[in-house]
Amino acid sequence: MPNAAVTRRKPARARADAAAPPDAPVEIGARPRRVAIEGAANDGATPRRKTLRQGEALTRKHVLGTVYELISRDGIENLSMRKVAVAAGLSTGTINYHFGNKQRLLIAALESAYELPDDWERYQGSPVAQLERLLTGYVCRLPTDRFWRFWINYLASSVRDAELLTHQTDRLQRQQRFWTRLIHDGIAAGELASGVDAARKAEELLILAHGLVLRQLADPGEASRDLARELLLGQVRQMRAPARRASTA
Repeated sequence: MPNAAVTRRKPARARADAAAPPDAPVEIGARPRRVAIEGAANDGATPRRKTLRQGEALTRKHVLGTVYELISRDGIENLSMRKVAVAAGLSTGTINYHFGNKQRLLIAALESAYELPDDWERYQGSPVAQLERLLTGYVCRLPTDRFWRFWINYLASSVRDAELLTHQTDRLQRQQRFWTRLIHDGIAAGELASGVDAARKAEELLILAHGLVLRQLADPGEASRDLARELLLGQVRQMRAPARRASTA
């Protein structure tokens, strides 16, 4: 999932539940650096950690990128704080200082993945463009997309862990509310047809988007990714106001 500026705080209106698309994988064992956090793409995305000093924010993002990489490769059950520390090139004490324990580390990784994409400001002024930007986060960039492989492992573990499940459920509900607001805004701006049921459509889009992620994980070929993009953006085209639909045909 994900493209987030390390220190910038987005405007309050832009706090979306957005699984942003994944960036290039973090090199395991690399020194802490500016790391784009996946995701997704999703009441708003996880706010930026404004109170963290830049060095601390960089360290956290480096660690979380390492977590995506390790879990996508080895699964959650094989993750330990020590393995994360070794792979990230940091001490176990540093990992414990920032995250406390494995469960809190996993929750932080999920939350971080839902920060808004780094290029979000480019889409300000067009709710439809913002929605399309978020939807493209559900199209895997690579056959071995590390964020979505992390996500499917997190989801499987949450079935057996009440706290992880609570965070996942809350994240989906917040994401649906944000997408509903974007669709409402699109209707008000004349970009989307007035008869669209925003809440129902947001729910349908979330179901479709996550189903297409599963399809891409099970069949990680270019055809699956192309189909996911076509179906997701096709849903937006169907919602467009007649005049806008004609102009984009």
